[in-house]
Amino acid sequence: MAANLAIPLIGQEEPLTPEKYEREELGVNIYTAPSIERIFQQLDALRPLPFEQLQREFPKASPASREQKGLIFGGLVADGFLVVEAARKSAVDDLGRVLLREARGLGVADRVTRHSASLTDLARRGKWLAVRKELIATQADVEQAMIELRDQKMAHLISLGGWLRGLEISAAAIELNFSPQRANVLAQQDLVDYFVGELKTLPPAQVRTPFFEKIRAGVSAISVSLSKAAEAGFKLDDVKAIRTRARELNLAIRESD
Repeated sequence: MAANLAIPLIGQEEPLTPEKYEREELGVNIYTAPSIERIFQQLDALRPLPFEQLQREFPKASPASREQKGLIFGGLVADGFLVVEAARKSAVDDLGRVLLREARGLGVADRVTRHSASLTDLARRGKWLAVRKELIATQADVEQAMIELRDQKMAHLISLGGWLRGLEISAAAIELNFSPQRANVLAQQDLVDYFVGELKTLPPAQVRTPFFEKIRAGVSAISVSLSKAAEAGFKLDDVKAIRTRARELNLAIRESD
């Protein structure tokens, strides 16, 4: 969702736990379903974030496509950062309800029900650090549920949805207060290229749909834009173009079938 979103610390090697081994066996690696904790860390570098200018309404309805539900779920988790950043108690209530609705569509409502109630309770008490931790736990639980269902492709789509929304937020925040140094946050070529590759591995029935053709073309275009901008040095127009492409894809994700 932003530059270092899915890049582990250099020189630190995590122990190979049974859960991590299962993730690797299923193709679920460091780029898949990146923790919202990394979104917090990345976007913290762009603070203060103007909530009113960066927020978007939560979706009032959900597309029938399960794949779109996964993309939407990932985007909602990224939206949670702005809600926490602005300490909007009423928005946490709405976020919890929408996350639970999308989780039902993914078949993992049992994993989200407890978290949804906890998010609301913690926000009402003003425990914003705890709300952050609960969002992290929510995302991790859904990822684990997908692994247990052996649905690694859905885990990738949830990750992609979160990354696209995080990219839109990052680019918009940089556009509002531009500097080349802030724009370097967008230099995430390895991550975007990873998603380009993953979109090519979807089942043929999905790859050939107009929806996924648009998503694949859009992510590929973002990859090209990021590569050129990183090589030449980010300019304001580059940031605007990246934000526009990310926003277009996020709007497409929410469209009904």
